[in-house]
Amino acid sequence: MYLRSSTIETVPQDDVTTSTYRSAEVGPIAIGEVWMGGELRLDCDDVGTGFFIHLPIAGRFESRHRGVDMMVNNMSTAVYLPGGGPFHGRWPAGYRALCVRVDLSAVERAVARLGGRRRFDPVMNTRDGYGRSWANLLLSVNRQLAAGDSLLSQPLVAAPLADSMLNGFVLAATQSQEVPLATARPASVRAAIDVIESDPLAPLTLSELAERCGVGPRALQKAFQQHLGMSPMEYVRDIRLRRAHEELRAADPYVESVASVARRWGFAHLGRFAAAHEAKYGQKPLSTLRG
Repeated sequence: MYLRSSTIETVPQDDVTTSTYRSAEVGPIAIGEVWMGGELRLDCDDVGTGFFIHLPIAGRFESRHRGVDMMVNNMSTAVYLPGGGPFHGRWPAGYRALCVRVDLSAVERAVARLGGRRRFDPVMNTRDGYGRSWANLLLSVNRQLAAGDSLLSQPLVAAPLADSMLNGFVLAATQSQEVPLATARPASVRAAIDVIESDPLAPLTLSELAERCGVGPRALQKAFQQHLGMSPMEYVRDIRLRRAHEELRAADPYVESVASVARRWGFAHLGRFAAAHEAKYGQKPLSTLRG
């Protein structure tokens, strides 16, 4: 059987449910969805014999591995390599994520197919580019795995999809090796992105943002258009829309509403928010909340 799935009981700790976990294996790739009902800390000697990838859906967590301290959220993904030594992690209550394990030998074969000599970075950018595409693929597959009548139960479907996920992971986790120096984002753009994403709801103007990045407004505007295809203020709106979309996906439709999420991310006009959401994600925000 190419597809195997299982459900793990909730794990109690000090009389408090700390996690629920559902997992499935598609060939050499295991995908699990975890939700933390309480804070969980973990220390271990190593992550095991395969690559271990955390793809946050809601919340963020802290970890230390290979001497690197990481704080990741749904814009970045931690990539833990086998043989990297001790691992420490702290997951807060409410954290939800996909936990992906990839067989080491399968990764080695994929690297060989793609030319070999690739270096895996500890954090994969899932904000855009290959990383965002790979994350969207994993989220889509996870939704299929949750359905009882999924086509993934058919090896003719599951096997090539597993290869796509495997090759996509290698390309996304090593894409920094593939980007020509001429297309690298300038320091001003990287600094502006950091400012925006640290607090997307901050009432920034183009002039204020440019001043904080040490460049003029016109220079920053031109750099954003050249490297991102949008203005800095359009990027702010895009980040807010993305955060609202992720929150809608993770929210309980019996507790949250589209209007409350939209307002929380700075969208005062519900009709415009709905139109922008449908244009970017292909569905109405209410469908995302209920789905």
